[in-house]
Amino acid sequence: MTVTYLPMLLVDVAGSVTMIVFAFMSLNRASGLKEKHPENILFLYLVWICAAFTIFAVSRSFGHLLKQMLILSDNTDIWAQISPYSGSINTISFMVVGLITLFFKQSWQINTELLSSRKNLEETRVKLIDLNQTLEQKVVERTEMLTSSEHKCRRIFEQSLDTILVTDDNWRILETNPAGVDLTGYSRNKLVIGGMHMESLFADKAEWDRISRIIETKEYILNEEIEFIKPDGSVQHVILTGGIDYGAFGCERRFHFIIKNINEKKEMEKQIAQADKLAALGELSAGVAHEINNPLGIIMGHTQLILKQEAGNEFKYFEDLKTIEKHVKNCRTVVADLLAFSRKGSTEHGVMDINRIVKDVAGFVRNHSDFRDVEITLDIDGEQSLEAMGNEQELRQVFINLLINACHAVEKSGAVHISTGTDHEGRLLVHVRDNGCGIRRRDLDRIFDPFFTTKPGGQGTGLGLSVSYGIVKHFGGTITAGNRKEAGAKFTVSLPAAEKQTEAQ
Repeated sequence: MTVTYLPMLLVDVAGSVTMIVFAFMSLNRASGLKEKHPENILFLYLVWICAAFTIFAVSRSFGHLLKQMLILSDNTDIWAQISPYSGSINTISFMVVGLITLFFKQSWQINTELLSSRKNLEETRVKLIDLNQTLEQKVVERTEMLTSSEHKCRRIFEQSLDTILVTDDNWRILETNPAGVDLTGYSRNKLVIGGMHMESLFADKAEWDRISRIIETKEYILNEEIEFIKPDGSVQHVILTGGIDYGAFGCERRFHFIIKNINEKKEMEKQIAQADKLAALGELSAGVAHEINNPLGIIMGHTQLILKQEAGNEFKYFEDLKTIEKHVKNCRTVVADLLAFSRKGSTEHGVMDINRIVKDVAGFVRNHSDFRDVEITLDIDGEQSLEAMGNEQELRQVFINLLINACHAVEKSGAVHISTGTDHEGRLLVHVRDNGCGIRRRDLDRIFDPFFTTKPGGQGTGLGLSVSYGIVKHFGGTITAGNRKEAGAKFTVSLPAAEKQTEAQ
């Protein structure tokens, strides 16, 4: 039985072509999956398997087709030479498939571990993103809190009525608040930018040495009452509290101070003490003056009677009697001062023209024979009426006492300047300045004490300023004394204006 060869040939060719098509389709499909999922090693495995089978299909199909063509053309000897190469390619293709399959397990394990690590990394990345967002939010919240806290601290620092000072390790001022500028009298440029030394604020350098030693030893100081000196030479009473701030690690230490102004309190305490002292001495002086005045009157009367009777006669006790008369007059002057000091004089009050009184008193002192060489100048505020309520005669006595003291201070040949005006509260001010030797600091607290005087014996009773103090206080005013920055002393009388005093009453 003879079987035709053609159907077998067709089947072989069709099968070869179909195998090639399927192989390329499989390779294309595997490549597409690999592109969509590049991280999946299974698709990479499929690509390699499909590539190996595609090579095998091409080699196998090409070999079959070539073999059939050579058989039909009676060239079997050529096929015998080519067939080993085609078989080698097929063998290599199967070896590749085998090797890929053999190492797939290890590759799969590695891929699984990589995917697991990638998943962990992704989870870690998500957590880090969440933590980063949380951290950013916390940073924003903490920044807002710090900004708010800094603003509050800065506001407290700037608006504090007490002085706050910060110095470096060498006591150079690094920072201060507006209250510090007002208290010290120095500008911020001088204090901070100029690096002013803390010692420069102290009126007494020995006091600064004591304070600095205490801080170095105890690392703090609490409520120490000291005196600051201002640029104009005036003294400021303050309470000082301070300590050391070591700051963060590696930072230079700082000194922090809180300073409270007690000048008004000290002045009030002085005035209260002075008022109590004057009240007690006033009562005593009134009694003593009346008790002495009577016998002095009798002594004076008898002395003058004897002198009158013996007038024109040679009387050997004439000079002695004149001496008695002279000293009795001196005693009566002291008694008159005591009576004035005790405030037993006239109590009639009315509206006083301050400018007119000052002019009259200045003219009176200028005409005094002892003070004609003293240059007395006036600076009268003529733009407004300066009127106060009180006893005009008593106020004249105050200004006469101040001018005479100033003339004595310049040793009868210097300059005295009187000025009038008002302050920001509307109170009337009279300043008496001289260019004399000034007031010793130890005497500043005592000059208004009764019977205290720095004049030589016979030139003063020590009651002038005490009487003046009592008169001014009785009018609702104040009288203060101090030294000028240039030279000499300065007395300031402050009185309430007449309209304000009337409203207060």
